[in-house]
Amino acid sequence: MPKVKKKAKRKTPALARAAAVFENYTIAGVAGAAVILSLILVVLWAGGYFGMIARAADRAVGGATASAGLEVRRVLLRGAHQTAHEEILAALGPIIGAPMVQVSLKDARASVEALGWVRAAAVTRLMPDTIVVSIREREPAAVWQIDGDLHLIDASGAIISAIGANGYSNLPLIVGSGAADASAPLLSALRRHEELTKRTYALVRVGDRRWNLRLRNNMEIKLPETGFEKAVDDIALMHAAHATLDQPLEYIDLRDPERTVMRRRGETGDENAPSLRVSESGAG
Repeated sequence: MPKVKKKAKRKTPALARAAAVFENYTIAGVAGAAVILSLILVVLWAGGYFGMIARAADRAVGGATASAGLEVRRVLLRGAHQTAHEEILAALGPIIGAPMVQVSLKDARASVEALGWVRAAAVTRLMPDTIVVSIREREPAAVWQIDGDLHLIDASGAIISAIGANGYSNLPLIVGSGAADASAPLLSALRRHEELTKRTYALVRVGDRRWNLRLRNNMEIKLPETGFEKAVDDIALMHAAHATLDQPLEYIDLRDPERTVMRRRGETGDENAPSLRVSESGAG
């Protein structure tokens, strides 16, 4: 017997209109709820309630960790030779007794790296109760004299600390306004020549544009504004070949790249008077 197909029931016009109205109201209700929720969030943000909630949660977490014994009881310092433990504690602030999770490692590192001797630092947590501070210290390269005060600086010109008149007398003295900031390239050039570095007493900034080297035997070496690195190399080569720095010279003038001018001690006349002149090709 053949199957009889049932006809699908058609919605009456009234039911279709009711369904459409219900669907439109549903969509409108969802959109309205989203708008209202957005307004509530804006009000909460503008009133600072989110920050209050976050701070309350942070206090709750800190209290819970402190109750569990997870609070800072000691600070371990690694890599320090010139930096005292007390300086590190002072830089970190009131950290002993603080909840471990509330210690900002980023802020702690920035505070430690602000200390003069510290070139770089790393701060980590060692559970359950220790903050570990690892540092790399600056290496003294020279003493900067400005307005009668003496400051120890590293090879980059960064100030390490103030020092007394008799401190670090083995290091070259840098003299002049702005000399510390400009000294890094010259200090780097000198480090290539140990003997010349040992003989150098002072690096004198002239007119904030070039350098003179004052040696410990009172000889002066006048360097050019540009290319002074090569001039330093030339002086080192001249001394290695001819013991030039042991000669009784008042100065060696390298400001003109085409010639080297040397004046012996005791010679009279102005600076432009004839002196011992060596061509650039014969300087070595």
